[in-house]
Amino acid sequence: MSGLEKLGADYDSATRKQTFFGKQELALPLRASRPGPSKSLFPRKMSYRKTHIKSKLRGIKPKKSPFKMVWVWVSLLCLVVILAGLYFILFYPGFQLKSINVSGNNKVPTQNLQNIISTDSNTGLISLLNIKVVSKSIFLINKNKITKDILIKYPEIKSLTLNKSLPQTLTLHIEERRPFGIYCANGTTNNLCYLIDQNGVVFEQQFTLPADATIVRQNMATGLPVAGQKVLQTNIATTIYKIQQSLKNNLQINITDALITSPIRMDVDTGKNWKIYFDLSPNFDIDSQLKKLGLLLNGGLSADSMKNLRYIDLRPKDRAIVCDNSTCGG
Repeated sequence: MSGLEKLGADYDSATRKQTFFGKQELALPLRASRPGPSKSLFPRKMSYRKTHIKSKLRGIKPKKSPFKMVWVWVSLLCLVVILAGLYFILFYPGFQLKSINVSGNNKVPTQNLQNIISTDSNTGLISLLNIKVVSKSIFLINKNKITKDILIKYPEIKSLTLNKSLPQTLTLHIEERRPFGIYCANGTTNNLCYLIDQNGVVFEQQFTLPADATIVRQNMATGLPVAGQKVLQTNIATTIYKIQQSLKNNLQINITDALITSPIRMDVDTGKNWKIYFDLSPNFDIDSQLKKLGLLLNGGLSADSMKNLRYIDLRPKDRAIVCDNSTCGG
């Protein structure tokens, strides 16, 4: 056997082995020395990876610059518009409060009202340590706060209206209270007295009492009155005013004192040494009482009765009680 044939026989015996069942298996030699051109051990695998990576790279798009996106520019434009709008609303000089017009006031000084409005028109935006940012923009002015501060400061003001007139003006119109008498705290040592209006609200303390003033008192009052306080029910205050005007205009009688002795009775002093008793019970009718009084004083009483009159009691519904020196004695 030649050397080449022996090498082939050895190769066959190395690559074939007998199995237990008699079949043969092909076993790859650990070292192969077959002639021929050398090939890569993983040519197909490397080819797959290359193809796969290329397909991935094709799917990746290059990132665009943020400044090339439309929505970025739209957002920036909106932000600029918002900031510009805030500046015009808060700080633009053309919208800062400049003029304050006041009307309707007789007793309250105009300058005092303007000072309150000017102070309350300062709207604080930032207050940090020593840094304060304030705006007097007419759009930020709090009308409710100004109204409240004015009414607290000046109880003699009954009502007010405050209007904004763009671009830089506030217009204030006030209605002052009209007194019909002077309310005095009954039974006090210092006799605190205030003007009183038809709503039963007292204002402007009085230290001297005019001779022709109508003094209003009540026995049920507790505590001392304070300016701006409602001391009488509106219907009672209105009734006193109506009696005052009726007696003055129709009978030429100026009442000097109205004393509410109880929730259902009021005694009125005419200043002529005689009084009138009025009914204040629930559902009282002041008109019918004044009508009875008018009939008595316009011819219903004799001259002697009027001269010696002590009081007229109008509380009974269907009649009036007249008391003079002759009927009441002494």
